Amino acid sequence: MQNKRSPRDIVAEAIERYGSGREEIVQLLSAVNEELGYIPEEAMREIASLTGVSNAEVYSVATFYSFFSTKPRGKHIIRLCNTISCSMKGAGDILSALQEELGVEVGETTSDGRITLETTSCLGLCDGAPALLIGDVPYTELTPERAREIVRGLE
Repeated sequence: MQNKRSPRDIVAEAIERYGSGREEIVQLLSAVNEELGYIPEEAMREIASLTGVSNAEVYSVATFYSFFSTKPRGKHIIRLCNTISCSMKGAGDILSALQEELGVEVGETTSDGRITLETTSCLGLCDGAPALLIGDVPYTELTPERAREIVRGLE
């Protein structure tokens, strides 16, 4: 297994790339989240220190955006849209099927650490509702069985 770089190293590299201004906080958090799969407290403190903003401000940004996480997540993150368009087309049934298939509730990660199940506001795929996103791959016009098949096919 490959060693991951430390949060401090990731932040330092991101600062070199994006700068250390307050306006770069989202980019800095994104760099950490992308590499580690979440944003540990150490990284938030480092970003606060290097950008000159408070720890609380950095934490508020990290927890505001649904695509950021402050706790470790699975290799695959399933984000099921829970807006009205998807709900009206059966997102609730899909969520139930995914919870049953994975054995987790929303916000939880499977015991093997592979998959995290989340819900999110609009994915911008209303014309193909119900929709979900796994990583950067969208899936539309889902049925409960199709959602189960997709999950079973994840490596």
